[in-house]
Amino acid sequence: MKKLLIVLLSTFVATFASAEWHTGKVKYVGVGYDGKTITLIMEGWSRSDCTCYASWPSHMCLDETRETSEFEKAILISARAKQTPISVNIDETTCKVRAMTERD
Repeated sequence: MKKLLIVLLSTFVATFASAEWHTGKVKYVGVGYDGKTITLIMEGWSRSDCTCYASWPSHMCLDETRETSEFEKAILISARAKQTPISVNIDETTCKVRAMTERD
């Protein structure tokens, strides 16, 4: 029982450890070749192994399946236009955005 609890706890911690918050100004916003994937790059963030959009492995992606995706697009475009920072929480294995917030 004790071993099972340790395995379950470590799995739980590992699941949440794979997401991290990143804060900065939006340097780049793009629309993928498929016409629906929205990608972005932020100041102070650099990757070359993202899998959310294989054509651009250095970009994080909005998740179009989220109910809030239209609102997230609006936040992203507004932040880019006003050059204000945002914070995004991404899945570190795929670079898909899990949450987004405006910053002061």
